[in-house]
Amino acid sequence: MKKVIITTSNNLYFDNRVHKITLALIELGFEVLKTGRQLPEIQNPMNRPGREKRFRLPFKKGPLFYFFLNIYTFWFLVFSRLDLIWAVDMDTLPAAKCAAVIKRKPIVFDGHEYFSELPELTNRQKTKGIWVKLERIFLPGCNLYYTVSPGLVNLYKLNLNLDFRLLRNFPIQRKEIKIPILKADEKIILYQGALNTGRGLEQAIKALSFLEDNYRMVIVGRGDITDELIQLTKSMNLEKRVIFTGPVPFEELHKYQENAMLGLALHENMGLNYYHALPNRIFDYIQAGIPVLANDFPDMAEIINNSETGLITNSLEPEIIAST
Repeated sequence: MKKVIITTSNNLYFDNRVHKITLALIELGFEVLKTGRQLPEIQNPMNRPGREKRFRLPFKKGPLFYFFLNIYTFWFLVFSRLDLIWAVDMDTLPAAKCAAVIKRKPIVFDGHEYFSELPELTNRQKTKGIWVKLERIFLPGCNLYYTVSPGLVNLYKLNLNLDFRLLRNFPIQRKEIKIPILKADEKIILYQGALNTGRGLEQAIKALSFLEDNYRMVIVGRGDITDELIQLTKSMNLEKRVIFTGPVPFEELHKYQENAMLGLALHENMGLNYYHALPNRIFDYIQAGIPVLANDFPDMAEIINNSETGLITNSLEPEIIAST
């Protein structure tokens, strides 16, 4: 059986896309092993397909995190039996590409993001410049390229002259779907995903103050601005109307979708990566029968307008979000 090693920088616990790719590769007859990082506070879910190797890294963030991540990943790949490397995003590509060259094995690049256009790099020009150089050095020469939206396909072609294939973030088909009751007395607005800068979460919380008390917001996930969002909720006396569930494995997300009347997929225009985003949650909401509220960015707006599955807003002003 041919073996694929998928390289990531995360703990694999919440990575639904990697899970779906693993299922697809196993169905095609591959043995799959996934690499990631070990976070002691996360309890690994049981019975997921494919084997996993999590590295205990000496740093949790910053340049030294990426340095040691690539060192650990490189040596693991070099001393492993494999027939194909599947590199997820730029943060593991240097290690994966070097190992692929040494072992003379094919490599697939799966770009979930356009890394040098991440919003976290917007005001960090030196760091952004380093990622741009790494993209130009390591991206050319891969055997296949995938990314998540038509806009990112075009962006990679324009900036690097690379031909990416589109691999959307569709959810796995479920046999039984409970369509939400959209006219319930308690109106639940749902957000699922990372709680990071530029996701429109601050504005959405503020929008609750323009809505009646029977509107609630359920925020499923965690991220870099979790503490700031909790503090904002307290400062606005909205603790009873905003529920933070914390991190939830993707197998359990449907439990929070069943009672929602609206799903949020808002982004600030903080770089081309967000502008061309097409996240998992949009398709998860649609599958669950939940209308979506999203930005007028081209890739998201095309899906929602063409399929008539929600509303588009051209403003993130809290009062306008509430009105919409």
